Amino acid sequence: MADKKTTTRKIDDTVKRSVSFELTIADLAKRSERRAWWVAFSAVVVALILLGGYFYMLPLKEKVPYVIMADAYTGTSSVARLTEDFTNHQITTSEAINKSNVAHYIMARESYDSSPAAYQNGWITSIVMSSPKIAVAYKNQILSTTNPDSPSKLYGKDNALQINILSISLHGDGVGQTPKSATVRFQRNVYEKTSGSTKPLDSKIATLEFTYMPDLRMDDQYRIQNPLGFQVTDYRIDNDYESSAPTAVQGAPIANNAQLPGAANANSVMPAATSAAITPQAMQPGLPPQPSTPQREVPQVPAPVAPSPNNTANGVGH
Repeated sequence: MADKKTTTRKIDDTVKRSVSFELTIADLAKRSERRAWWVAFSAVVVALILLGGYFYMLPLKEKVPYVIMADAYTGTSSVARLTEDFTNHQITTSEAINKSNVAHYIMARESYDSSPAAYQNGWITSIVMSSPKIAVAYKNQILSTTNPDSPSKLYGKDNALQINILSISLHGDGVGQTPKSATVRFQRNVYEKTSGSTKPLDSKIATLEFTYMPDLRMDDQYRIQNPLGFQVTDYRIDNDYESSAPTAVQGAPIANNAQLPGAANANSVMPAATSAAITPQAMQPGLPPQPSTPQREVPQVPAPVAPSPNNTANGVGH
């Protein structure tokens, strides 16, 4: 019986060792499988990180185009970097309003049409959007009988001067600052009413400074033209590159030295900004009486005096 028990004990030990070995093999297999999954997961994470870093670094390898602009008239050059999305161009509300006001002012002041409606709209818009100094200079330019560049003398009734704005650039004191000036490039075209043809005349660059005066008082009919109190405080016109001076279009009336009825003399003192403006119907015989310009009451602004013919004011002439 003793030998039988000993044999049984040995068999049990052998069986236990066999079971323990199988458990060890199974445990090692599970650990190996778990380790393999961790390695695979880590590889996927590293691949995603590398892919993200690649897309993050990709813009740094992008070729950015530069445009070198040379002004043939002045000889200066500037470098511009093309970084905007021209397909989906984004613009702020203030930038859109500023460009709209600048464009309305340029088109109203520089265009010309002898028809009563077009002439009245251009006259009123130009006066309403001009400061007292610029308004007086504009009146002298339009109403002066000695100005050879007066639109009525150059183009007459059978021609109209149309404006095509090419670009508007706003300028501020610094990055993120409110724009206070603008540079406008535009083209002038002569439209012949009899033939219906349009001929390009020349190209101009307008440089102007502007501000907004919310306390500017005016009638409601003029407030519609200028609801935000946009005021041009400085205005200048230059030739875009070198171009010859515009000549009188064929069919325009011949200028004479006689005083036009109702027109103000450029040597006389122009009315103050708060007085009624001189009507421009004298320039175009047969036009109905033009309405007076808006009543301007700007605090602490003295009445401007018209410059003499030898004194070139901002916005007078070319």
